Amino acid sequence: MSSHVFCRELCLKRHEPLAGTGKVAARSLLLHWPRGKWRVPRHESAGMGDRLRAALKNAMDAGIHVGLVDDGNARDGDGFLLQLYPQRVRLACMTEAELVDQISAFLAGEKIGGEAEPRISVLCCTDSRRDACCARFGFATFKALKKHADPARFQVFQCTHVGGCRFAASLMVLPQRQRYGRLSPEEVPAFLEAIGEGRVYLPAYRGRPDAPEPFQVAEIAALDWADRHGIDRRQVRIDLPDANEAFRPGDRMTLIAQAGDARLAIDLATVSYPVQTRCNSAVKDEDNHSTRWRVSGITPCSEERRSYAGNDESASLQADTGLTS
Repeated sequence: MSSHVFCRELCLKRHEPLAGTGKVAARSLLLHWPRGKWRVPRHESAGMGDRLRAALKNAMDAGIHVGLVDDGNARDGDGFLLQLYPQRVRLACMTEAELVDQISAFLAGEKIGGEAEPRISVLCCTDSRRDACCARFGFATFKALKKHADPARFQVFQCTHVGGCRFAASLMVLPQRQRYGRLSPEEVPAFLEAIGEGRVYLPAYRGRPDAPEPFQVAEIAALDWADRHGIDRRQVRIDLPDANEAFRPGDRMTLIAQAGDARLAIDLATVSYPVQTRCNSAVKDEDNHSTRWRVSGITPCSEERRSYAGNDESASLQADTGLTS
């Protein structure tokens, strides 16, 4: 029996939630690179020249998500393939110099050519050099994705670190900018059905990529409540007080959601968790503590009840259902 301590198992034992960890960079750069050549850090992977390493490092420093991906179709000796988001294009580059020029243009915000990529890209972290959880749990989910995904609709990639080794299997979906965690192989058919129909797959969804953690947590709770009560997710909206007031430091708040005809008070509270972000830190017993927001209650309420701190200047935002209007 293996004596390895998996950070994922510790995370589950402590009941650390996925909700609220959905932040994703606005721009992504995917470079097709054989998995056997991946290294940590990724911009120093085997086979990369100095200029390419510097270009990838510059992109990462600029806040762009840089992922090395492998779909099983080897390209050694056949040039380079780059995919860019939100442009949703793919570019074939015959030389490393041409590849570096395209990355530099993307970084500078210049207009990018290339071929349109209409398929949904599913990135599943299998980065064993980063963490054992990503290898053990990520690879099993990747194999299930490859088995069930229609290649005409989905691109399925093994990918370098996408964040959250303790949430393995960790995934990112582009161009939707959705993060998922703890996706088991058994859930893959339902997951593909959901994202293929433009819905978030709620059981593994980590939250809206452009919102503060409390809003992400409340939104997921409201969507789950709507599902359980037979309400269309497109009828879910959440009232947001002024950002400076609503998300100031504190340990409790309430956000108001509209789910169809029901008005919900979603009470939130902070909880502190001991966290090992990687298996190595678990072996060394290096505890970091993370303060996370969790739902402490959902209550149907009257129109008079307001959002946190009684702010009357709240805005109403439609929940991120993934569905288009």
